[in-house]
Amino acid sequence: MKRVTATLLAIIATATTAFATSLYITSEDRPVSYDELPAEAKSFIENNFANDEVSHIILDRDIISVDYNVSLTSGTKLEFNSRGEWKEVDTRNSIVPNNIVPQAIAEYIKKNYPNREITEIKRNHTYTEVTLKGGLELTFNKNYNVVDVDD
Repeated sequence: MKRVTATLLAIIATATTAFATSLYITSEDRPVSYDELPAEAKSFIENNFANDEVSHIILDRDIISVDYNVSLTSGTKLEFNSRGEWKEVDTRNSIVPNNIVPQAIAEYIKKNYPNREITEIKRNHTYTEVTLKGGLELTFNKNYNVVDVDD
């Protein structure tokens, strides 16, 4: 019985090591040119950050996803998925362009925080998170109802 247990543990350890190694080997972060961005990402940058220049772009590839991390010369950081859809816009201390903020969120901020502006916005398929000047973070569900406030 001890021999069977030891053999099973050895197999599990080997499989775990092989899986972890494959994750490490298939992960890839490398610089790419502007031309390598998906068309939707380029259009987003041109429409929303026309007065800024791209500093550098990093392709972040792992086993389950591909993301493009774009840094602008102003310090703004943008993240796009493999299709070029924006996932995150972090302007540091300037203002996120109004046209990318969902209308329901913009109205909520205007009503409840009239003197605060959005400096960062993140989204995925289940939530949208915004950070206001001063650091207040608001999380909205997919129906744009506030589900969390974090200062």
